[in-house]
Amino acid sequence: VTDTNTGNPSFEFAGKTSTPAMDLNGSLLSLNTYEEGGRYYLLDASRSMFKSIGTDTEEPSGVIWTFDGKNNSPSNPNFSANLINGSTNTGWISPTAASAHNNAGLAYQYFLSKNNRLSINGQGGNIVSMINITEEDGSQMDNAFWNGEAMFYGSGDQAFSNLAKGLDVAGHEMSHGVIQSTANLDYEGESGALNESFADIFGRLIDRDDWLIGESVVKLSAFP
Repeated sequence: VTDTNTGNPSFEFAGKTSTPAMDLNGSLLSLNTYEEGGRYYLLDASRSMFKSIGTDTEEPSGVIWTFDGKNNSPSNPNFSANLINGSTNTGWISPTAASAHNNAGLAYQYFLSKNNRLSINGQGGNIVSMINITEEDGSQMDNAFWNGEAMFYGSGDQAFSNLAKGLDVAGHEMSHGVIQSTANLDYEGESGALNESFADIFGRLIDRDDWLIGESVVKLSAFP
């Protein structure tokens, strides 16, 4: 497909596809993915916020995309992440990647349908998830976090299993981004406590199975 205005290749409608994958809960999902040049990417360009891919999959606007942190920490200077991709339309998405990607989409859809909010920043900005994140020393991370730009998921260690498994965890972390782009509560003292409380509330509203937070990822040996 060619953009008639510029003459450059346009992938805005050509590459949207879906890929089957099993998530960490053992559920078979059909994930929104993107095909370009014979490769399939864990990039969701099917949402109403979608604007463009640009000339390649490295310059999208209005997408949900998921990266592999390659068992490293974003605090390390050598940190890099790969946009998850494969050469066929099956078998290349891990359960961790499937869960993170699907949960980001569900959280996006909640804010859109319930609050008429278009993505984290309210303006259709990209939603980025990073999986396989560790501590700075390379040890497994018992945590998930929002760093101001993306959601990061540790694979779990003593207290938790893989944090990407929990829809309420994803909702909680994405809500930190929404809070940042609205009230922008300082992350300290009482305002920090409110920040966490609001993120918990939205995490529960996004995952409506029960009134618990993190019940699908917590290890009872650590929290009896």
